[in-house]
Amino acid sequence: MLRKCILALSRQSVSAFNAGKVCQQAARSLYSASVLGIDGYESYREKISTQHMHNVDNFKRRMREFVTGSNSNMIFTEDLKNIIHLAENTPEDKQLLVDMIEKYNSQAKELRFGNYIFGPVVMRALYCLKDPTLAFELFKKESFNDFFDQLTSYQILGDMLYEQGMYAQVRELFDIIKTRQVQGGRYPKHSITLTFAACYRENTPESFQYAMDLWKELNAVGHIPMRKATAFAAALALKNNQPGYALEIAGTVTKGNYVTIRQIRILALIAMERLEDLIPVFRSVLEIGGPLERKQTFCREVIDEVQKVLSSTKVEIPQDLKRMLQFLEENGHVTDSTLDQLLCTAILSTAQTRSTENNNLANSYRNRGGSQNFRHAHVDRNQKKRFQRPGLADMV
Repeated sequence: MLRKCILALSRQSVSAFNAGKVCQQAARSLYSASVLGIDGYESYREKISTQHMHNVDNFKRRMREFVTGSNSNMIFTEDLKNIIHLAENTPEDKQLLVDMIEKYNSQAKELRFGNYIFGPVVMRALYCLKDPTLAFELFKKESFNDFFDQLTSYQILGDMLYEQGMYAQVRELFDIIKTRQVQGGRYPKHSITLTFAACYRENTPESFQYAMDLWKELNAVGHIPMRKATAFAAALALKNNQPGYALEIAGTVTKGNYVTIRQIRILALIAMERLEDLIPVFRSVLEIGGPLERKQTFCREVIDEVQKVLSSTKVEIPQDLKRMLQFLEENGHVTDSTLDQLLCTAILSTAQTRSTENNNLANSYRNRGGSQNFRHAHVDRNQKKRFQRPGLADMV
């Protein structure tokens, strides 16, 4: 089945897979290439390609003989690492990669002397090959449960599916993840964020119901989602004409002055015709000042919505609200960015989660792709500087 799938999909794209040039980030991606460790994969791929510059074809031929020939031929850790970084976007190379994974995984575990974790690295390779269907098929194979049972593998696969618009599969992936309880938890926060993002993007009655059921489930067990996930859930409720849901969900964020959260609150209050309640939201922004403070902004579309409602209402408009809107316009607090653009901006850093070894999604690759000992991975000075503060996308 997998062989047929690979051949059918790959014939549509058989162009050469040039090292270091295949992983251009698509606009739909929710996590940056750096966060997912794609940049590290590309760098290591270039190194492996250089080492095998005049021997690639012979190496692949020998590996094909190993997987199709006598069972006595073993696939060693170094063999599989090499093929993951040498595979090109052709049906033959994809099939060789799958065959080697299957054979390596089926070999007796006592014959493996390293601690290399292949799951995230394979997912990065398939991410670069832009083959989420194959990645998901491999992930769902029961015999590969242990092979891909890492939070990082979940994250890369989820982002891959999301990027390609396979939103129903993101939900299916999360349902599978919940049954596995890696590291003792059913609710990996980055997978939750991707799931709410996929529901928001899909925006069907089914995805809305799934998102609301998931929110209730998380609330029941006391799980607090990331702010980005909360914003997606609240915005989805707005899209489905449930401003009350949106207001309740947005209200769970302790600091409600983040740009997406406060604008969702404004739109929800407008939909519920609670115009006077807009004043505290605007005032909370206007009270923030000082040369070191970042200017707080509102989307043009949100301000226009407020103005439209105010111009059409027969209710007396508070003078404070009029003055606040005028001040925002005159002092550069209104931007042309849309709420959707802010919500879907790629997350550039997960630095605020670096306290545990699996939370920094790129760590598994920065430590040469797969060592279990993540917490001792080398981090250069530039990385340390970059990890000091969360990225802007994660702040919204």
